[in-house]
Amino acid sequence: MNPWLLILIVISILFLLLMFIPIRYKLGFAYHDNLNSYISIRKGIFFRLDIERIAGQSLVKLRIFNIPLSLSGGRQKTKNKKTKSGSAPTLALPHNLICNKAYQPLGKFISRLWHDFKPELLHIKGQYGFCEPHHTSWANMLLLLVSSESSHYKVQLEPVWDDEKLDIEGFLKGSITLAGIAWHLIRLVFSPPFWRFLRELSRDRKRKRIKISTAMQN
Repeated sequence: MNPWLLILIVISILFLLLMFIPIRYKLGFAYHDNLNSYISIRKGIFFRLDIERIAGQSLVKLRIFNIPLSLSGGRQKTKNKKTKSGSAPTLALPHNLICNKAYQPLGKFISRLWHDFKPELLHIKGQYGFCEPHHTSWANMLLLLVSSESSHYKVQLEPVWDDEKLDIEGFLKGSITLAGIAWHLIRLVFSPPFWRFLRELSRDRKRKRIKISTAMQN
């Protein structure tokens, strides 16, 4: 047999294994004024990645074919970024994602991923609240839908209506495949709403540049 053909066959088999063997993941998190979390990702015997973040320090462990690899730095302490006066609060991002219709393609992409690769086990508890009570109400409805999907899902989050608050902890685990993610990414990239979103984003940047240049000239 031609050695190049043999190499091509081996590479093709490895590619198919990487694309279709499930990636097992486990995620735990706790947010009480600060975010503590850990992530564990493994794909058969190919690799395993563990990331832990506690009290602003990160620890990363990597194994390839069950061989531990040393990562330089070990525990790394991340600097706390000071929030500039007048900047948007931490919980402004969910508000913008809900209100800005340009992010609908991304929302559909996330919903498809959730439908195909939703966690096998999910436990969340705590309290949450947004500045606007109707945003808290919408989040409450979505959480009720998630908690009713499976007997393995336990979502015990109490809404806070008169204050902005985020005090939660939980964990989830499940599996995904690279082939499934690639398929949903292709659907996202070739969808008309995604291109409309890119055009709107480009126009916004042009308007901001024009506004800044005009202000500088004045």
